[in-house]
Amino acid sequence: MGEPSPLRQVAVAVLLFVVDLVVIASLVYIYGWAGWADSWDPVNPPEAPGIAWWAVWILAGGAVVTGVGLFVLRWRIPGAVQVSVLGIGAILFAHLAVRGR
Repeated sequence: MGEPSPLRQVAVAVLLFVVDLVVIASLVYIYGWAGWADSWDPVNPPEAPGIAWWAVWILAGGAVVTGVGLFVLRWRIPGAVQVSVLGIGAILFAHLAVRGR
């Protein structure tokens, strides 16, 4: 079984990039709502850092599972996109989680 054509790999990479952006945007939205709610409740500990860590695990797990899976299937371009986009998202949420505590 040979490697898929570069054009097909780029098409799949673009599709997965859009899906990744939707997932990251929804996690940012959830984090924003938690941060907004935390600002109205100064007595209890903030929930936004916990949600940010939750997002880190989702994005890092997605990067490992989909990125490595695509590399194993010889889809190198989409695998690199998955590892890059989801990995950068995980790093950014880790920064938000550490900064929020």
